Amino acid sequence: MSPGDRVWVRIPQTGYVGVGEVTEVMQSIKDFTVPTPNGSRPALEALENAAAFAKTADDPEQAEYFVRVNWLDTVDAAHAFNEVGLFGLQHTVCQPRAAKWRHTVDRLKTVFLHWNE
Repeated sequence: MSPGDRVWVRIPQTGYVGVGEVTEVMQSIKDFTVPTPNGSRPALEALENAAAFAKTADDPEQAEYFVRVNWLDTVDAAHAFNEVGLFGLQHTVCQPRAAKWRHTVDRLKTVFLHWNE
């Protein structure tokens, strides 16, 4: 993913919960920082699952990678949007090219009204 890319976020078996725009290049968990009430902190110190992420942080093939996103429109999981016929894969990130994906994006644009801000 690159800055400017649009991301549509789906929770498996739940539905779509948001749309955002990537604002920075992808970073390894070793380099990624997160905002906290006490200022910016390394993700490996601040995240709830940091210990699990740390196990593979030194292996470029296994490490977790993050992108910073400017959220344009979101809902909580209880209000996720899902309906029969929407595209969905279990991959963390995908760039689908199927016709079903075009239908899904067109439909999501009617639900997440701030998708293009």
